Amino acid sequence: MPFVPGDLFDRPDLSASVALARRPILLYGTGDGADKTLAWLAERGVSPAGVFVSPEHARGQSFRGYPVFTPDEALKLWKDPLVLLCFASRDPAVIGTLAALARRCDLYVPDFPVAGGALFDASFARLHREECDAAYALFSDDRSREVYSSLLSYKLSGDLGTLLGSCDAGYDPFALLPTGRFARALDGGAYDGDTARELLDRAPGVREILCVEPDERNFRRLLAYRDRETRAAITPLKAALSDAPGRETLFASGNRNSTLYRRAHEARGEEVETVTVDGVIGDGALDFIKLDVEGAEAAALRGAEKTLVRTRPALLVSCYHRSEDLFALPLLLSKLCPGYRLYLRRKLCVPAWEVDLLALPQ
Repeated sequence: MPFVPGDLFDRPDLSASVALARRPILLYGTGDGADKTLAWLAERGVSPAGVFVSPEHARGQSFRGYPVFTPDEALKLWKDPLVLLCFASRDPAVIGTLAALARRCDLYVPDFPVAGGALFDASFARLHREECDAAYALFSDDRSREVYSSLLSYKLSGDLGTLLGSCDAGYDPFALLPTGRFARALDGGAYDGDTARELLDRAPGVREILCVEPDERNFRRLLAYRDRETRAAITPLKAALSDAPGRETLFASGNRNSTLYRRAHEARGEEVETVTVDGVIGDGALDFIKLDVEGAEAAALRGAEKTLVRTRPALLVSCYHRSEDLFALPLLLSKLCPGYRLYLRRKLCVPAWEVDLLALPQ
């Protein structure tokens, strides 16, 4: 699918479609995602007509004053609704259910940035049109360009089918990485060591993994993993990656979503040390960097500039936490380490999470 900025960015976006809708708007789901959707609708002077959830979660409850129905009940009460999905899922069965529902009604998936900031709507897209076009030209294969085009189109339209078209069944990032050459790796946003375990399954030549994790509860899990792992040296560091050493407030949730940038309802604030990749690595060797740092990916890359130039490691970078990540991170990498081949892939997920930017040295 060719990338045509003028055609893509000049179409009405989901915000316009919702504001102009002359039919009932229903929310599918409750919780934090529904709260974000309610706030987004309120900014456009729109109120939903009702709320429904999956049958197994419907217990006659209410949400923000709305009685909660099952899908069948809601579709009987409101004819020809516009449905907005308010939850995320990586479960193929759940996503199959969503696709089936989309055949019964108009189902859209709003895209809210995980780490906060501007929405990727039509005005945002027009503001960054040249950057979007420039990033498209950086990708090294047709599938990356297809994924990129599909994600941009989805972010503006909210179309579920377009979003699912950006997924690759059975996608495995380590199958695209030169794991046979890895001996020393850095895992930014290490959580409980899950990526380190997977890397060691695929790269038996790895002898050390530096695991950087700022969340206290996650770090305790990481220490326990270090004590169990026998295949390589696991070196945990309790800190957040950034572009300068210092201290910042982490909104810690004890799971994968701890971030320096967005307070969630379940998060608690705690002060953490910030470090750079360059400071951690110094003059040492490094073959692979993984960054999944909840919106700090650009800062972490800037803090790795000397290491990228000196050691030219392969990179696996999460590319979805901020609206600008999809174009800004490829552009930043091309500036910091020219000559790399860039690829874009994503696992099955709704909404547009789990987007991976892979950068491989020539």
